[in-house]
Amino acid sequence: MTSFDFSPELNRYLEKIQAETGREITFQENTNLGIKGITAAYQYHPQKLIIILNPEYHRAKEDVERSIAHEATHGYILYKMGFCRSKYGEGVPSDYKRDVQIIFTIVEDLVVNKIIADHGFAPFGHEYLPTLREEIRVAQEGEEAGEAFYHQFTENLHREALLMVSRYIIAWGFLRYYTLKNEEEELIREFTQVFGKYYPDYYQYAAQVVEIIQEKDIFKSDDECRAIQEILRLFKMDANVELVKTNQSQRIPSL
Repeated sequence: MTSFDFSPELNRYLEKIQAETGREITFQENTNLGIKGITAAYQYHPQKLIIILNPEYHRAKEDVERSIAHEATHGYILYKMGFCRSKYGEGVPSDYKRDVQIIFTIVEDLVVNKIIADHGFAPFGHEYLPTLREEIRVAQEGEEAGEAFYHQFTENLHREALLMVSRYIIAWGFLRYYTLKNEEEELIREFTQVFGKYYPDYYQYAAQVVEIIQEKDIFKSDDECRAIQEILRLFKMDANVELVKTNQSQRIPSL
């Protein structure tokens, strides 16, 4: 696997994923993971699970290990649970692929965070709640201030909009699927409320994404695929991507 000095808990979890997917976990390093501030990312490969680490982003060991567990679980849901992945024809721009990946992440992270929490890892890192407090403060200054805040993470305006929507969905997911401490729940709920009040242009999309997710059991592969398909259609991003089941290598029929 790797010679990194991981805790016994993480080693056991990664070994479990390798055993149940039949694929080795390998690590690579890259400083450009698409959105600034990202510690780790999962990269699709048909024979192995690739986790890319950003060597320039230093975090507490517990948070790094949580991120690694999180990314490895993206491979787990793909190969063990039969979740779908994206497939593109030739000539599709890389920016489009990155934006599609955000849509996948919006749905998959709700499942992944629940799985790692059930295995003893924190559903979010130590930076999440302090960052959320800052996002609440910025939101109360209005939509333009919010756009400027999220622009620091990506210079792509479309990706910035997707990022803003994804921040709402992740927060909503913590309220929907997890048992939180009272102070955590209060802060996360406050964020969803100020998002809806001060970012109306983005909230209208976030609310539609929530509706799509709530209509399905996203912990089941078929529903997960359909949710992603509908969200891609909502953002008019479904034209140049196919959703396929990795195990069956079959295209998911359009609704």
